[in-house]
Amino acid sequence: MGSARTPAVARPRRFLLTALIRIGGIVAVLALWQLLSATGVLPGDSFPSMSAVFNAVVQELGRGSGWRAIGNTLVGWGIGFAIGAAAAIVVGLAIGLNRAAFRSTILVIEFMKTIPVIAILPIVVLQFGGTLKMEYIVVAFGVFWPLVIQVVYGVRSMDPLVRDTAEVLQVTGLRRFSLVVLPSAAPFIATGLRIAAAVALILAIIAELIGGAAGLGRDILVAEDSGASALPLVYALIVITGMTGIVIATTFALLERRLLRWHERFRPTEGGLT
Repeated sequence: MGSARTPAVARPRRFLLTALIRIGGIVAVLALWQLLSATGVLPGDSFPSMSAVFNAVVQELGRGSGWRAIGNTLVGWGIGFAIGAAAAIVVGLAIGLNRAAFRSTILVIEFMKTIPVIAILPIVVLQFGGTLKMEYIVVAFGVFWPLVIQVVYGVRSMDPLVRDTAEVLQVTGLRRFSLVVLPSAAPFIATGLRIAAAVALILAIIAELIGGAAGLGRDILVAEDSGASALPLVYALIVITGMTGIVIATTFALLERRLLRWHERFRPTEGGLT
């Protein structure tokens, strides 16, 4: 009994220790940044001090324009991610479940996956200008191809024992899809969605930087063109972009853990019977 309780008690302590170590690492990096700036190791005309960037972050988040930029980026990210992910899941499931469709399309998908999104950006900008539509089309295109590959191989990676058991028990149609195919592919799909969410934010920022759509990317470009006095703001916007990415990645990681808590990857290994 006591040995079974010990891991459960130790888990919160390990979580707290891990959090403290990570926070300590961040504090150490920020302190080093400030020290290198103060001693002149980092040239002030290229690298503003940590305190100056921190003040710029606080000021930017204290203004409505800063939150509007974040909101604009998240709108483009969200629409593009939703379109690309939904299409990838539907197409990936259809291809993965049909051997002929897989054989006839996999080379095309692999080829399209290798095309850099930046290569199609000028075409999309020419068609739609620096608009929200341009941004979410770029994001959707970039999300679709890697995710559809993940879904296809997730469907086709079904455990042969599970597949044979379903055939013996004559589990077919929608019941087979919901009880056999989807649970087998779910970990692949969840991982693909988590990675695609981070990639989608990067693509949204690129679309704003190069294409001129409203958001954090365009604000970074405008600040860069404003001269040396706006350098702390440039870094502040980059930090805010990184913070936004952390929030997105953490949210999807928590959702993945929550929705796939039945999967062996997230199943607790301590305190149970062996």
